[in-house]
Amino acid sequence: MPNGGHQRQEDEEELIKSVENDGWNYYPDPPDWVLENARSDGIDKSAGFDAPQKRYHGDNYVYLAVSSVHGRDIHVFSQKKSEYHETTPEEGVCPNCQAYVQRYDEDDYLTCHRCGWQYKPLKERLRNLIR
Repeated sequence: MPNGGHQRQEDEEELIKSVENDGWNYYPDPPDWVLENARSDGIDKSAGFDAPQKRYHGDNYVYLAVSSVHGRDIHVFSQKKSEYHETTPEEGVCPNCQAYVQRYDEDDYLTCHRCGWQYKPLKERLRNLIR
């Protein structure tokens, strides 16, 4: 073995720790659709720390697919959408149900159409309290 068995394990652990330090949680049993999309995008064909990474958006989580150090596997990491997206008046994540929301033309404010939560500017919230 040119690299030695222990060195490979250390390299994989270093890759996982470096991604986890960016706020991604290692996902040992990722959804099949994430792995299928990552393979079709060629994630498992390139290897190493500089290999391409792809993000896939699920209902409540954003998944990060990374090739293993030796290109044999795909490591998948996840983040809650509320941690991944910063909420602005135009888009963000509902703090109640974690759904990704964006403002439509007919909406007065950023509104979650799943649970009804609204993101109102601070001056608007204060105006409602004073009335």
